[in-house]
Amino acid sequence: MFRFEGQITLEQVRQHPYLYLPFAVPADASRIHVSYGFSEPVTAPFGNGPGNVVDIGIFDSRGYDFLDPSGFRGWSGSSKPEFFLACDDATSGYIRGPLFPGEWNVILGVDRVEPNGARYEVAVTVETRSEAPSLSPLPRTGEGLGVRDPATQQSALDTQHSRRWLKGDLHCHTIHSDGLNSVEEIVRNAIDLGLDFLAVTDHNTNTHHEELNRLSHLPITLIPGEEVTTYWGHANMWGLREWIDFRCADEDSIQAVRKYVLRKGGLISVNHPKSVGPPWLFRGWDGYPAIEVWQAPWRFHNWESLERWDALLRKGERVVAVGGSDTHSIPPAEPRHPHGLANPTTWVYARASRPARPEALVGRAEPPRPGQAILDAIRAGHVYLTDAPNDTQLILTADTGDGRFETLMGDTISPPKDGRPVRFRIEVRGGMDRRLWLIADGIPIDIRPLDKVESTHDLSLDISRHRYLRAELRGPRGRPERGEVVWAMTNPIWVKNDE
Repeated sequence: MFRFEGQITLEQVRQHPYLYLPFAVPADASRIHVSYGFSEPVTAPFGNGPGNVVDIGIFDSRGYDFLDPSGFRGWSGSSKPEFFLACDDATSGYIRGPLFPGEWNVILGVDRVEPNGARYEVAVTVETRSEAPSLSPLPRTGEGLGVRDPATQQSALDTQHSRRWLKGDLHCHTIHSDGLNSVEEIVRNAIDLGLDFLAVTDHNTNTHHEELNRLSHLPITLIPGEEVTTYWGHANMWGLREWIDFRCADEDSIQAVRKYVLRKGGLISVNHPKSVGPPWLFRGWDGYPAIEVWQAPWRFHNWESLERWDALLRKGERVVAVGGSDTHSIPPAEPRHPHGLANPTTWVYARASRPARPEALVGRAEPPRPGQAILDAIRAGHVYLTDAPNDTQLILTADTGDGRFETLMGDTISPPKDGRPVRFRIEVRGGMDRRLWLIADGIPIDIRPLDKVESTHDLSLDISRHRYLRAELRGPRGRPERGEVVWAMTNPIWVKNDE
């Protein structure tokens, strides 16, 4: 058994928040068990109040270089006091497989530390057997730990399907990080809610991807994701099956992660940029294609995120607004938050999914990734958000002159050369006793009280001096003195101006 004890000071954390504890694994190792504890842990709900937070994970003998996924074997934050790894099994959030001989490292990450520091204790037990097993290669970390060949997975793009509005949730957690439900429980709940797609984004691990693959026959598109959870902000990554490094302690490292994800063809979003997000403390905002403007019920400080997003739009940053429930538990698990999946709901105009026909995959150098059509539509900004997966709808389109209103949210239009105004159309469902807000360059230009559940509104606007137009559906919720909330919101239609 290996035992590690020590004191982490506030000054050490300021210099670098990660600590590596090396230990030796022999060639005949059959099981590794790790337990740990630390002084004065935070006990208040949602991590509020005083105390320390020390996270834990592990790397094997192939190393722990930044952005190199080869040695990563798991991470559980501070949600699990112990974990194990073996050739054929592991704690959720950790990677089963060969226990390669050599120097392994337990990694401790310090999220919060009191002024007097934090004391830690770590115990590592390595069990052995008399005859060492043959070491077959681990599946590449980028393919999700024993996941079937991607050519057999569900295709998220069937080119024979026409596009339609698909609804889903882009942010939730399971027992593979700090959630309380299995992947299957979460997925089946999404199906019961009528969702067309679901991204599971456990913190700093990709071990849930294997279960997404196992459930890919179900009538829902399952998008692999990871919430890259740093101590200066969180970012959702979608579309890649590999583990994405989270050990970002400065601007250069988070930018390296962003570029890595985008270069690999994934999509990345700044998450919940508000005071209780946790907030986004990195200085840079440029280059992120999406922002989680709406996380959890609207009153959960989402006005802050909306203002941050609109400020970026006014600067000309074409950042797509997305939503995510950030669900951590659903029945029968103990409730951690007063909401569940799809609160809010992200609606995407994309092709529907269905399992790929085997013959359609013949000759393809790279099979389509699960959710690719949905992620492409998000990149294009063909997205609106609602409070729940119900009948609420808010769709903004524009007529470029042929009367067809085919320009969608996220698209770009040019001012007519003859100086005439452009006609916009807003289709509203769920509008009774609410108000339609039309916002150009951050300024409300029209506010319309609604007295019908369904209505269609046209607006003629001289766009020559504007950058964008977007729409919101606002109205009361609960006690009138608490004011309005946003029930639905669109992404903008952009204007191409030479000025």
